[in-house]
Amino acid sequence: MDGYRTEEEQVEAIKKWWEDNGKSIIAGVVIGIGAIFGWRAWDNHTLMQAEAASTLYEQMIAASRSNDTDNARVYADRIMADYDSTTYGVFAALMLARLAAEDQDLAAAESHLRWVLANSPQEEFEHVARLRLARVLIADNRLDEALKTLNTTAAGEFVSRYEELRGDIYIKQGNNEAARQAYQKALANAVAGEDAQSVLQIKLDELGRS
Repeated sequence: MDGYRTEEEQVEAIKKWWEDNGKSIIAGVVIGIGAIFGWRAWDNHTLMQAEAASTLYEQMIAASRSNDTDNARVYADRIMADYDSTTYGVFAALMLARLAAEDQDLAAAESHLRWVLANSPQEEFEHVARLRLARVLIADNRLDEALKTLNTTAAGEFVSRYEELRGDIYIKQGNNEAARQAYQKALANAVAGEDAQSVLQIKLDELGRS
């Protein structure tokens, strides 16, 4: 305002500026306040969703641990129906896939696992789903497809599991040399002290006798 010579000119300039811009400022403030309250409402809604999904998840796990597969499936279905956009949806889909596999419903197990691959928010869950899907495909004797499922350039800490499963597939295909190489790579990447090491060594020893 230093460019104005008198107080009257300053006042007139303020009035004119307010006439030109006041309405948009008020609208901006109203929108901003609305956005704050809207965000808080959404945040509260999200929190309530997570809490409800968490309760169902705990019930699902408790039912599973007590071998109550019927209720485990009921809770998992409810999570998928109402909270599939949360991480609990991934847990529920993995549970439904396991229950389906145990019932020899390989098509349903495959469907749930492919859903996880398409919707998982975390890479770790994708690896779990991919490995389980490969096992389902092996059980369905779709060995080539199972191998393709295991093709990933970012196996990370799951390298040993990927290679062991590749070895299992090669064994079923009668390719013992490829199986041996896969098991050796799995053993080299296994965490020291884990049972997986002894299992892999047994598999390699059996190959040596074949």
